[in-house]
Amino acid sequence: MKKFVTLSLALALAAQLHADNLQIFRCSDEGIPGQTEPQLMGFSISANGRYVCGAIEQAAGVFTADCLTGEVKWMLGGDYGSELRDVDDKGLAIGFIDYDGVLFSFDSGEASIIKAPTGVRYVQGESLSNDGTVMVGSFTGQSFNTEAAYSVSGQPWHTLPLPTDEELGELKTNLNRMSAAKFVSADGKVIAGYLGSFRFPTVWTMDANGEYVSDFFPARFVKAVEADRNDPVKELYGISALYTCMSNNGKYFATIGLVANDDNTDTRIVPIVYNTQEKTLKVYKDIQEIDEMELGLYPSAIADDGTFIGTVSTPADPEGNFGAFIMRAGQEQAEWFVDVFPAFAETFGEADLLGQNIPTGLSADGKHILGYAYYSDDYDVTSAAPAYFLTYVISLEENGIDQMEYAVQSVPETVYSIDGRKVRHMTKGLNIIRNSDGSIVKVIRK
Repeated sequence: MKKFVTLSLALALAAQLHADNLQIFRCSDEGIPGQTEPQLMGFSISANGRYVCGAIEQAAGVFTADCLTGEVKWMLGGDYGSELRDVDDKGLAIGFIDYDGVLFSFDSGEASIIKAPTGVRYVQGESLSNDGTVMVGSFTGQSFNTEAAYSVSGQPWHTLPLPTDEELGELKTNLNRMSAAKFVSADGKVIAGYLGSFRFPTVWTMDANGEYVSDFFPARFVKAVEADRNDPVKELYGISALYTCMSNNGKYFATIGLVANDDNTDTRIVPIVYNTQEKTLKVYKDIQEIDEMELGLYPSAIADDGTFIGTVSTPADPEGNFGAFIMRAGQEQAEWFVDVFPAFAETFGEADLLGQNIPTGLSADGKHILGYAYYSDDYDVTSAAPAYFLTYVISLEENGIDQMEYAVQSVPETVYSIDGRKVRHMTKGLNIIRNSDGSIVKVIRK
């Protein structure tokens, strides 16, 4: 593999780097029966960074892995799809196989069905507390309507309360009665999910009596009617329930929102982080230097200190993933993965440059980063299609270093368009440059 220099050609001074280690997971050396390569999509990493879980490509099966030993346990199955969505600190994962919610134990390598209450079609398992005692997800009825639900210490599952009409405010006209729980905090006291058909995100917090109460925060920050236009507290013109994540401590809940541009003629997508304890909203309004095409930063996971990761992309264009980013806590500008993590860039740099890398998880302390990317031993930007998925974990060393290095300037040798075509010179939009020294850089020309 070539060593990638991932800075803009105009820069002579390299970005700060982390000392990182890269771990890659395969089902086995022999692969999966009936498949030429093990195609693993890692979806979640435990709070302590030891276990990961996810699905085999196209939801054809499920897997868990132990980052300490490198061992992977997996099973095929499910005519209608299978996924593991979350895993606790002991290797117990939750998800679904076909229409049944399941728990999958790394120790036994076996799945057990989550029994649905009477009158419920099945339980959709979504998330676990650190010790696995609190489980959250949703009930699916005969009509496939969903209701947010939870279970504590193996007791029967119960639904979570919906906000009152007063709590919903003017947004209630945009909602139906559906809901789902997607995340639970380490101690089980904070649950996050959505209302409606992925219409608005919401939070439930446990009160002094041990009861969950709703906190429908979008009603306080989204402009729903014309009278809200000049309300300084209501900064958002919209908010998404699709691109959500919550920190392990339950303090931070991240997603995307819509803010007006400077002249109020249009809106743009920005990441937002809701503080569930202080009930405040952080809106990342600054134009991002890495997002020169103004697509949007889409969070996928957030650590306990507020650091979050995700992709620079747009939902309107499935080919519009331009790479992975990290927004460090306390910063206002995001950075490319390939500029921050050299070991990752060495192996997956080209896949990331082409938008074929998906970061999905963070350990509680932010030192272990999960994702999956396309990969092949002879990967090339001109390849018609990449070979297969690999799940990876980036682990930062305890004494991770911040170092400044001078990048060697290279002469552009070959220019490719975003779809992999060789072109004579750089064009408007994203250009992928292969330099004479073998390095790869990404340049956006307006």
